[in-house]
Amino acid sequence: MMVTPEEYVGKTVKMDGQFGLYCGTNPDGTPNEEQLYYACVIADATGCCSQGLEFVLAGDKTYPDDYPERGDYISVVGTFDLYEENGSKYCRLIDARLV
Repeated sequence: MMVTPEEYVGKTVKMDGQFGLYCGTNPDGTPNEEQLYYACVIADATGCCSQGLEFVLAGDKTYPDDYPERGDYISVVGTFDLYEENGSKYCRLIDARLV
């Protein structure tokens, strides 16, 4: 998915991992706490490394009311998507739901 993400666009993906929350950054490099990204973070088999995949919940959801606590174990299902932001390409699940 990370090497050839174009092959997965539009496919349904389910993943299990820990809930992660990340702030965007302002042009000066400081954290932008109004720009939040939600992710499912998955550790590798040895537990030394991890990879997160952003997700956007379906519907009109707000943080923290509609989201788990940071570090909670979650399962999320959504549609794989690519988008560009500030000249970089990113992967995410859209129309996602926690299961």
